[in-house]
Amino acid sequence: MQLSEALYLELQKPLPGSKYQNELLPSNRSNTPLTPKEVLTEAAVAVIIGLGECPLVFLMKRAQYDGHHSGQISFPGGKRDPHDANLVQTAIRETFEEIGIQLEPNRFLGALTPLPIAVSGFMVSPFVFWHPEPFHFVPDRNEVQYVVQSRLTDILAASTIKHTRISVRGYTIDAPYFDLENETVWGATSMILSEFREILRRIEKNFPGIIGKTGC
Repeated sequence: MQLSEALYLELQKPLPGSKYQNELLPSNRSNTPLTPKEVLTEAAVAVIIGLGECPLVFLMKRAQYDGHHSGQISFPGGKRDPHDANLVQTAIRETFEEIGIQLEPNRFLGALTPLPIAVSGFMVSPFVFWHPEPFHFVPDRNEVQYVVQSRLTDILAASTIKHTRISVRGYTIDAPYFDLENETVWGATSMILSEFREILRRIEKNFPGIIGKTGC
């Protein structure tokens, strides 16, 4: 059993869902949108699994801008364009535009649970892709400061989940977060990672060692 096969099979089963997303929900924040679900702006992100010495997931640090997610660690992605056939295509297009990686539609493994983001009015659909080829990132400097590569075994490790206080637009919140590659991964990205972490746990339980060898 290859990791890509195991991910595909697990993603076809009932998903862990909002229960696991909400384990990383910051305090003083509601995950209930301020606007009705049907009028939220559709968006998509790509959870990309790559192969180095260890299986990796790719994140990126957003550029500084006047907006809710300025300077945060996120997955590549963005809002749906009217010309996108579907949200999977949105994730593929945005990934190429933001970090220069061309995802192949036939390496789409499955979807995670859509996540409403109350603060910015988006309904974000996360899609998991397999990208085993050598990767050469070309970040769009208008949108991306740099790419972060994190080992899947670090996402599984209990020690990577911590708590901190974050000042955002004039107020302070208590936020659980993933400490990955010395980056604070919090908010919607950490909530998506939390559900994905449960997917990885289930795979590791069924196929011990498939996520990575000792040292990964």
